[in-house]
Amino acid sequence: MSLSNEYCVIGLGAFGSALGMELYERGHVVLGIDRNEVIVNKHQDHLTQVLAADATNEDALKAAGMVDYDYVIVAIGDHIEDNILVTQTVLDLGCKKVWSRAENQRHASILAKMGVARVVDPELEAAHRCARILASRSVLDFIEFSPGFSLAQIIVGPTYSGKSLKEIGFRTKYQATVIAIRRQDESIPIAHPEDVIYEGDVLFIAGKTEAVEKIERI
Repeated sequence: MSLSNEYCVIGLGAFGSALGMELYERGHVVLGIDRNEVIVNKHQDHLTQVLAADATNEDALKAAGMVDYDYVIVAIGDHIEDNILVTQTVLDLGCKKVWSRAENQRHASILAKMGVARVVDPELEAAHRCARILASRSVLDFIEFSPGFSLAQIIVGPTYSGKSLKEIGFRTKYQATVIAIRRQDESIPIAHPEDVIYEGDVLFIAGKTEAVEKIERI
């Protein structure tokens, strides 16, 4: 069974194009829409399909088959009014999951009230991510990939070296799960309670954000 999804990214600016190309490189079907034909032509070889169209036009979105996509991401960032109009149109068409980019807190509040699945603030999320990494000596990366749920890469210090995951008790003590381990000479893609970790190993830990944040402060 294929694990790929179908995505429609509306607005191929810096954020939308980077998002679309990353999804495409990961093996997903991606339709990119932008009103600027020059931008659209640049993405012909980097997305599954591209379409030059005015996304504020409901008929154009219907013709593009919006409702057939697993996710629709409204990535328009330079015109808030257009972003809101397109977001509402996509919601009215009955698209399954709609994400929309916000430019400020007021904009985010409006989108949330409209009922989008997720409001995206690229700059704010990047700032939070950088702050978590900079504030900790052990965190290599930190991603909140859904509201209240995060994945962190944390390097093992001397305290836990030589102990098994079961001995440390991540699940019982921190309500978080070590899902994989990376070390210099090998990688363990699926971690088990009996696996022993050593100083310098990188743990991939998933759980509620507040739980993962407690681990990063150890």
